[in-house]
Amino acid sequence: MVANFDIIDPVQNEMLVTLTADLKGILADYDDIVLHKEFYRCTFVHILSVLRSKLITLLKQYSTLPKEDFEDKEIKCCGILFKKRQCFLNHYAKIHNQKTLQSATLCELKMALTKITFFERSIRQYLAGGRISSCEMLFNLKKVLKKSTRH
Repeated sequence: MVANFDIIDPVQNEMLVTLTADLKGILADYDDIVLHKEFYRCTFVHILSVLRSKLITLLKQYSTLPKEDFEDKEIKCCGILFKKRQCFLNHYAKIHNQKTLQSATLCELKMALTKITFFERSIRQYLAGGRISSCEMLFNLKKVLKKSTRH
């Protein structure tokens, strides 16, 4: 169902606006949130798997999931085009993920898990009461799902 803003219930519209803002926030902060995933792998695997299942459920309500093979796509980063996913992952680990070499504090872990938990709660609330969607919401949901699948 695509949003037609002429006849939308104000409560539904507010839920959509809130979810869209939460999606933008999680996309902006995602790399920092999962920064220490290597140190706390089991915790992140569990939390992200719960989040992925909620994202998939929400996406299924409003669209079909893309059937993409992420292994065969070319990835551009830092002006370099990577044809193999493993080459990109090596580049990312060397250049962009240097902070993981620092020890993670308990405070950083709690902050990351709290952000994921709040976002998951937002998704859960929208699953319970949301009845409308927008192209922006679906696009951002797919982006978060893709990011969470990568980690």
